[in-house]
Amino acid sequence: MKIILVGANHAGTSFIRTLKTVNKDAEITAYDRNTNTSFLGCGIAVWVAGEFDEPGGLFYSSPESLKQDYGVNLKTNHEVIAIDKAKKQVTVRNNADGSTFTDTYDKLVFAGGTWPIEPKIKGIEYNKIVLSKLYQHAQKLIEYANDKDIKDVTIVGAGYIGVELVEAFHLKGKKVTLIDVNKRVTGNYFSEEFTNVMQANMRKEGIKLALGEKVVEFRSKNGKDVSSVVTDKGEYKTDLVVMCIGFKPRTDFVDLEKLPNGAILVDEFQRSVSDENIYAVGDSCALKHAVTGDSRHVALATNAVKSGLVAALHIAGVNVPFPGVAGTNAINVFDCHYAGTGFTEEMAKANGFEHAASVHFEDMDRPEFMREAEKVACTIVYDKQTLKLLGVQLGSWGKTIHAETIYMFALAIQKGLTLPEIALTDVFFLPHFNKPFNFFLVPMLKALGINYKK
Repeated sequence: MKIILVGANHAGTSFIRTLKTVNKDAEITAYDRNTNTSFLGCGIAVWVAGEFDEPGGLFYSSPESLKQDYGVNLKTNHEVIAIDKAKKQVTVRNNADGSTFTDTYDKLVFAGGTWPIEPKIKGIEYNKIVLSKLYQHAQKLIEYANDKDIKDVTIVGAGYIGVELVEAFHLKGKKVTLIDVNKRVTGNYFSEEFTNVMQANMRKEGIKLALGEKVVEFRSKNGKDVSSVVTDKGEYKTDLVVMCIGFKPRTDFVDLEKLPNGAILVDEFQRSVSDENIYAVGDSCALKHAVTGDSRHVALATNAVKSGLVAALHIAGVNVPFPGVAGTNAINVFDCHYAGTGFTEEMAKANGFEHAASVHFEDMDRPEFMREAEKVACTIVYDKQTLKLLGVQLGSWGKTIHAETIYMFALAIQKGLTLPEIALTDVFFLPHFNKPFNFFLVPMLKALGINYKK
């Protein structure tokens, strides 16, 4: 069986390593449009902030390793530009010289990834308006971060990537403005109790927050380099703009059933629902959402790795269905250590859960007699009629980080558990770590109508 892999990114590399581990004789030809493989884009902000000097660790695999250790016929700087499903044939362009050729497959695995959304805004063609996705983007951002002539930096987009870059450039001594059409930073992931603290911490550090504002134009004094960003409410001086407003699957040339945003629809084994000989993995595809049960585009590295693994096992004859995702995530910026899974109450209602409710609880994470006890918070989102868990958010602001507790709730959502089932989960108590009535048990009990006196 001849397998063609399109893209040696998170999902593609996971696919290669898994399939060649369980079947070392598998014949894989991989094409990737970049000159490198498996770049961890999530490390860009950390690199920009100067937390490490050498970027080698941002690549968890290399072309040499995939070729030599796994025996893959890997061709970098080669881009698949067309797929002929009837002929089981792809057209490939050599980006080095522009030449094209065709190749055939028995099974095709598409890991084309995403590309940052580039809105059609007046002046967006000016220099020093950049994206954050590839290694090449990271190199440019590092150059700007270390450029003393770059004093004012504007980040457009207050999601995870945008907020992380705000902190990164701030740590490099830049004056940073954050613009977003939404009124809260990371508002799709966390409720006001969490985002209010994050925003307060950002303002305390001198970050200019232009929230609830839409970018309408970029201006340039010299006709080449961007010098200001104009919104529907004001104008902001800048030497650099980083666009972080979201991503879109790179699937325009793929003739398969897709979501409106281009994410390929797949079954539980990552096969396209419209062609059983084509698999889609990673950010290219839609995945079953554990809360809603429908297919959603949830672009996370963890999902990419798991979807690549599931596709590889299925091709190898091992049927392990993808269990669904809840969008489990975490962020660590401006002394805010947050993690979340599922929906916020606001997002739950927007997704049709009209009986969604939430309980927010704040406490010390350990008994007060412990010297290192610190503040921790938990929000439980649930359906008042069914008591089904819809989402959880965790936060702390001290030295101790409780983010990994979110794993338990992600599993609970995947399994469709209710609050009574989760509340009595067998967890340990040790004063060095927690309380008998811990920070996630109490809000669940409150949701069930059990409100203890202090």
